[in-house]
Amino acid sequence: MRFKEHLPQIARADSAAIASNAPRFFEMPLDHFGNSSATFKNRYWVNDTYYKAGGPVFLFDSGEQNAEPLLPYYLQEYHGLSATMRLTKRHNGLAILWEHRYYGDSLPFPVNENTTAEQWQFLTTEQALEDVVYFANKFSLSRAFNAQGGAINSTESSNPLHPSRTPWIWLGGSYPGVRGALLRVRNPETIFAVWASSAPVHAQVDMAAYYKAAERSLTRNCSADWVAVTRFVDDTLQNGTAEGVADLKYRLLSARSEVTRERAANASDYYGFDASVLPFCNVLETRNSTITPFETGLASNLGVEDALDAFLTAIQEVNYDAIPGDPDDPVQDRSWMWQYCSEYGFYQRGDPNNPLSIETSFLSLELFQQECNAAFPQGLPSSPAVDKVNKYGGWNMAPSNVLFTNGEFDPWRTMGLASIESNSPMRSPSVAVPRCNVAPEFPSFFGLTHANMVHVSDLRVLLTPDANHTDFRTVGFYSPVSQEPFFSGLGLFEMALDEWLPCFGLDSSGSEADQVERVLHG
Repeated sequence: MRFKEHLPQIARADSAAIASNAPRFFEMPLDHFGNSSATFKNRYWVNDTYYKAGGPVFLFDSGEQNAEPLLPYYLQEYHGLSATMRLTKRHNGLAILWEHRYYGDSLPFPVNENTTAEQWQFLTTEQALEDVVYFANKFSLSRAFNAQGGAINSTESSNPLHPSRTPWIWLGGSYPGVRGALLRVRNPETIFAVWASSAPVHAQVDMAAYYKAAERSLTRNCSADWVAVTRFVDDTLQNGTAEGVADLKYRLLSARSEVTRERAANASDYYGFDASVLPFCNVLETRNSTITPFETGLASNLGVEDALDAFLTAIQEVNYDAIPGDPDDPVQDRSWMWQYCSEYGFYQRGDPNNPLSIETSFLSLELFQQECNAAFPQGLPSSPAVDKVNKYGGWNMAPSNVLFTNGEFDPWRTMGLASIESNSPMRSPSVAVPRCNVAPEFPSFFGLTHANMVHVSDLRVLLTPDANHTDFRTVGFYSPVSQEPFFSGLGLFEMALDEWLPCFGLDSSGSEADQVERVLHG
């Protein structure tokens, strides 16, 4: 099941690179909305290299993964640039890397198959959002370097970094981008501005649309053969003879046995046609470099059996070595599974009503729900409670001071404001910077869609090779094509902050629009 496709997987960080920024721990209430006095240690990191008094706080959210491997890339600019640190330097700000509850070392309870239903109840959107609000209101730079945590007893009047006195600016991609947008709607008094990259803000149980982004980017011949093979496999498994089904299963499993767990994890992530699909399609359409490709594909010229053979060869031959990492982090897997099973859905099923779908129809909503119920026999709703997320607006949300960026061929764009799915509002991004604290007029939104790009391709860029990234066609890493989204997104957000930051701290009299007018026009 392909659920871990939010942020690119990144290998475990070099211990030497991490040493210059030791982790800090903050004493966090387990339950913000009840009477429990229980707490846990929430991990975070601080980089104050460029900080000068009065500068903003830039918080990068790691979301549904261990935050530690992100540290060298997003808070230390190891071998490249990060939007967080570029902005921090430009504005003399303070950078924070934040780890989400129930991930990495921010664990209220051990996370495994024995975690109880009662313990899972504290992993919710609301609890995790309130973590950030609580932290922002308590965080003090003078106490930030207490690695053991403990209560931070700062007050609004005494703490210059309190959100009422210093703008807190959020950066995040995918689920962290969702969190930033929700916080700007939920707590505008805490989070002043947000850059939400590839943020699927509309929670939906049925996400058959996920595969449409990949389908749109395929070449004609590869698309035709992929569809033909998928339909042939589905039809054989459903209607074939016992002998035919057994033979097909043997062929499929034989091809799969050649694929390591790490290769499978890398291959299942969609990084765009050039990086993810082109190598596969090249092997498929040339039958592993033995023939010249047909314009209309193998199936229509040589038959679907030939196309299937070539498809299975491509599975065995193509090695996606661009992003090695830990493909089976039990904490990350299980915590994120609880989140999508309980609140987000995002069941990436095949669509039996779409004759051009590249995904098997056997991957059904019922199968996803069965897997959720098997993993968590108690504590789940009968279906993901997506209303708990969509109450903040979903596709129709209209927060002020938020930049939404997307990749043209990002599968998660289908659940974002830039969605072009038939059941979405079909909203239009605008690069015109809106006035401070004023949302663009609906259905427009402040945003940018990067042509030919995919998921979270703009929050950092690798400028020189490193041991963890060897295939530089990969979107978001070392290649000229992947640097453009970073610089265009960063430039647009810098323009927005130049417009918005002067209005921070206005008195509460009058409407937001009136206050902005006073700043702009005296």
